[in-house]
Amino acid sequence: MKYKLKILLLCLSLPIWLNSLSVFSQVEKTQGIKSEKKKKKLIAQKNQTPPKPTVPKGNVEVVIVTSMGEIKLDLFKQKDPITVNNFLNYVKSSYYNNTIFHRVIDGFIIQGGAYDVNFTEKENKLAPIKNMSSLGLKNTTGTIAMARKPNSADSATSQFFINLANNNTLDCKDNQDGYTVFGKVISGMEVVQKIAKIKIGQREGMYNVPFYPKEALIQTVSIKESQ
Repeated sequence: MKYKLKILLLCLSLPIWLNSLSVFSQVEKTQGIKSEKKKKKLIAQKNQTPPKPTVPKGNVEVVIVTSMGEIKLDLFKQKDPITVNNFLNYVKSSYYNNTIFHRVIDGFIIQGGAYDVNFTEKENKLAPIKNMSSLGLKNTTGTIAMARKPNSADSATSQFFINLANNNTLDCKDNQDGYTVFGKVISGMEVVQKIAKIKIGQREGMYNVPFYPKEALIQTVSIKESQ
């Protein structure tokens, strides 16, 4: 009698156990599918190329002839006429001819527009201009921006720099003026990189200056405005 009762109970519990096993298997399968989808999503996000920052098209071309080759710039005159016209006034007066990139920091910037090969600073005859970094142009790789005194937003005159990286620390923030971008390199970025790799040193209290100034020479700067 007891034997028959055990068989009966086993028969009754077997479907329940099999059903539980089926449900457990289904849950495990569902979790596996979700886990696989999550992995694929993470891989896709990792391999996704981040969108490049948009940079406007300008309407003024400038060619900088250096001892390392030519750098061609596109200046955003329509977007920022104040900064571009200031730069062009210096170009038209041949102010930049035979100056040097006097500050060279590989991976950051190359800066010029003030000193000749003897590190004699040229006199500025134009007044400083208003800081226009609030226009929102970013200091991304290959853009050209105005140099200025760190604690004086409206102090830019002739000096400029070319960004060698995405230097977002130089951009305008909510309550802080940045460094005004007014153009971009459209050809000759390899020349910029060559200048960035030259030997640098210290001279007359200045750091990151070219050890051989003629390697960073700006021979001429000329303008080609679109018609």
